[in-house]
Amino acid sequence: MELKPKMTFKEMALHMEENTYRLVNKVNVGLYAKQHGYRVYKPMRCGKMLFFYINENINLKNQAK
Repeated sequence: MELKPKMTFKEMALHMEENTYRLVNKVNVGLYAKQHGYRVYKPMRCGKMLFFYINENINLKNQAK
């Protein structure tokens, strides 16, 4: 799986599982995302919190290639 500018918690957890040996949970996934330059975005939709990880620099890296 490739890193994208906007990833859900499940996508980030899957990427972490494929690339590290660490146990996948909310804390470890958040730290992993932060190490890769992501920030947390938590919108509330229909009374439910959703977790997204946003990295604006990913598009800039892809366009430079």
